[in-house]
Amino acid sequence: MLGGLFLAPAVTAISEALASAGTGADRRLAVIGDAKLAAALAAAKCDVVPVGLSIRAAKKVAGALPDLSTIDDYSLAGVVGVDIATDDGWQVALREWSRVVRDGGVVVLVDKGNAPEASRRALCAGLSELEQRRVGRVVVTSGLVTHFVGDAVAAVDPVYRQS
Repeated sequence: MLGGLFLAPAVTAISEALASAGTGADRRLAVIGDAKLAAALAAAKCDVVPVGLSIRAAKKVAGALPDLSTIDDYSLAGVVGVDIATDDGWQVALREWSRVVRDGGVVVLVDKGNAPEASRRALCAGLSELEQRRVGRVVVTSGLVTHFVGDAVAAVDPVYRQS
C-alpha cells in the first residue's frame, strides 16, 4: 500500500499519533494488511503483531496472524490498519479493531487520500479525539477507543455484546 517513498514519513505520523494518544511505554500494536509498515514500526521500537498479510508476505514475517480472532479483548495499545476508507467491510473491521484495543488506546487508519471518508468512518465507529495527518497522498487518521459506554450497555443488555 505504501510506497518506499512515503513509508518513513508515514511511520513518523503514526508514531506522532501514538504519542498524542498517550500510549507511553505500552506500544503493543497490531498492524493490519501491510508487511512493510509492520516491519518499519517494529524498527521504531513498537511491539508489532502483523495481521491479515498476504500468504506470500506472511511466510516471510514471524508471528503473523491471519486475523484478530486469537487476540484477547482490550489487550493492545493500538491497531494500525490500511485502506479502510475504500473497504466495503469497514464497519466490521473497525468493530474488530476496537475490540482488541484497550480503553484509551488508539486506532490508526492509513489511507491513500480520501480524508473526509476516513474521518467519517472513524467517527461512525465510535472513535473519539480524531486527528489527521497528511504525508504526501497518504492520510493518517487516528482516534481513541472508549469501551466504557459499550460495557455499560452490555451489563444491562447481554445481547449487545453478541451483535
